[in-house]
Amino acid sequence: MKKLAAFGLALLFLAGQALFAAPSAPAQPVGEERLLRVRVDELTPRLVDTTHTEVRVVATVTNVGDRPVSDIVGRIQVGQRQSTATQLAQTLAEPPPAESGWSQWVGVPGRLAPGENAQLRITAPLAQLGLTQPGVYPLLLNVNGTPASGSPARLAAVNLLLPVLGDVGGSTPASVSVLWPIVAREPKVVSAPHDGEVVLADDALADELAPGGRLHAMVAAAESRRADPSLFGALCFAVDPDLLETVDAMANGYLVRTASGTVEGKGSDNARQWLDDLRALVANHCVVEIPYADADLGTLSQVRSEFDLVGEAVANSATILDLLRLAPTPGVLWPRGGLTPAAVDAAADAGVTTMITGPGAPAADLGVRTVTYDPLVAAGFRYASARGSGTEPEQPRVATQNAVAAIALRGGLSDEAGGGTVLVAPPHDWNVARGDLDAMLDSLTQLRSRQLVQLVPMPEILEADPAEGAQSGAATPPTNGVRGEGTDSATLPKDALDTLSTVEDTVADLGSAMSVDPTRQYDPINLLRPLHNAVIRATSTSWRDIRSRHEATQAAASEVRRLSGRITVTTPSQPVSLASGSSPLPVTLRNDLPVAVTVRVKLTNSPGLRPSRIEDTPLAANSSVSRFIPAETLRSGRFIVNVSLTTPGGTTLGHTARMELMSTEFGVVTVVLTATAGAALVFLSGRQIYRRVKTRGEERG
Repeated sequence: MKKLAAFGLALLFLAGQALFAAPSAPAQPVGEERLLRVRVDELTPRLVDTTHTEVRVVATVTNVGDRPVSDIVGRIQVGQRQSTATQLAQTLAEPPPAESGWSQWVGVPGRLAPGENAQLRITAPLAQLGLTQPGVYPLLLNVNGTPASGSPARLAAVNLLLPVLGDVGGSTPASVSVLWPIVAREPKVVSAPHDGEVVLADDALADELAPGGRLHAMVAAAESRRADPSLFGALCFAVDPDLLETVDAMANGYLVRTASGTVEGKGSDNARQWLDDLRALVANHCVVEIPYADADLGTLSQVRSEFDLVGEAVANSATILDLLRLAPTPGVLWPRGGLTPAAVDAAADAGVTTMITGPGAPAADLGVRTVTYDPLVAAGFRYASARGSGTEPEQPRVATQNAVAAIALRGGLSDEAGGGTVLVAPPHDWNVARGDLDAMLDSLTQLRSRQLVQLVPMPEILEADPAEGAQSGAATPPTNGVRGEGTDSATLPKDALDTLSTVEDTVADLGSAMSVDPTRQYDPINLLRPLHNAVIRATSTSWRDIRSRHEATQAAASEVRRLSGRITVTTPSQPVSLASGSSPLPVTLRNDLPVAVTVRVKLTNSPGLRPSRIEDTPLAANSSVSRFIPAETLRSGRFIVNVSLTTPGGTTLGHTARMELMSTEFGVVTVVLTATAGAALVFLSGRQIYRRVKTRGEERG
């Protein structure tokens, strides 16, 4: 019996080894259930060279399902060396089976209940993985487990790339320059009153500006490389004017909208310090402009407006000069989203001469020069797949690693010739921790030391002929349904576009009713520009879902209502007794804006009144005036009249006021009409009596 039991255990052991030993092709989790999520926390080294003997991966495995998972094990699997840019592009879009080498399985102790997580630490010798020759290799972090009431299966996986350096011999280094985006993850301003504190949708930006936050890390990591002139000189900072304006407003005190009302924001000190740090970082350095609020120019060009919205979104060099104290590179724009011919044409009219775009943008057809960023590196940032239950399609740490691998391949870690130009363009809303930013910059330094890349300032790439030696048009990865940058337009729904167009129509009408008050000398455009900016924000490419876009659209409409609500009409709180049938109606008109406004008074719901012609009334800035509205009473008694204000063009101002009237007399016209009607009645009655008498006389005769 003992021998039989031992034999059975041996069979089980061999079966388990057979189950887990052979590498399996990438697969989705068993069934369609969401069970495990894996996130890569550490990859060491990021670039393998002759000083390394092993690869180490640390990951967090989380149970995102509704049942426990036990027997969780993971390992690293390696795919074939990537020999061309085209092959790597396909790998980024759809990772192939990783069957060239693999590590031992490493287990997670115990089991994970729903919501629990544990760390997975895997260390593997390079020789065991087959990483002995220079090149770029696909890595698969494969995580298996046994769900309750289920069988062992792959439940999560992450695909990433690992460059292995070596003697590439005689390769021509690629010329590399890096765009460094200083952009908010999404616009935060929901209200920007001219005479009050800006109101933000939440206070997340305060955390991003604080030490340890995303925007703080973007500035600090770049600043830490100032001692390396070659690396620091290869960085060009791309800034969003809306972010600069928002942080500047935060520095002066701001409010945050909450479910229970607005509260004071907590990030003023961090905003001031961050803006100072950013000024020091970009001083005498390359800066290019991003459209205001990272607007989708193709969508913006579809909004009906008398105002040049696209021009407003792309011509913000004055804002950058004011807040950063240097001018951006003239005429250069790095947009994201749709670049329709109409949008490019409008941008060109606003002074844009060069656009940094992805492949396929139409700018060149309209006379605007294009500089195309490297699509393979952009694919590395964009196509980091985290295959597993409950995961997003990208992991920032993995994406940054894949982008570095693409740069290394461009520099000579392939069977193709090196050289050419590589413009590195991370996502505008690049969301990586400080450690990963440092790792990327360290990797560029290491690639330079191996003569795979030479780091060049951005102006050299902007001034070069894009047809000379550029690799930017080669190996464009298949999109696989993922929206790219600068090539297509994810337009707003028609109802949202109609709302924004209505907002712009209203803003135009408000502007036609406004004028400069001689005592205040305040230009109406300063009141109207925040309304246009709200429309621009609603078209931002940064919104992550339909709800956020809808809220931004409604915020633009609310801004118009808020401004028009500053011009009001009030009526007496007590009923008004009319002394005669033609007594005028007393109202008070108030203008709380710093510009003069022409208004029109309207009386509605007034069957008891006949209003006389009411002339338009000019209101001085910040004024309140009493006005008597001529009207004639048509009946006696007690009745209600509605009093409202509009612009001469018909835009409603403020709220409708109600006036209660008491009348015991008719107006002069009414009396005349009544008397005339009475005389006509007497005449007609007399005529009828005369006819009857005459008829009777004739009958008797």
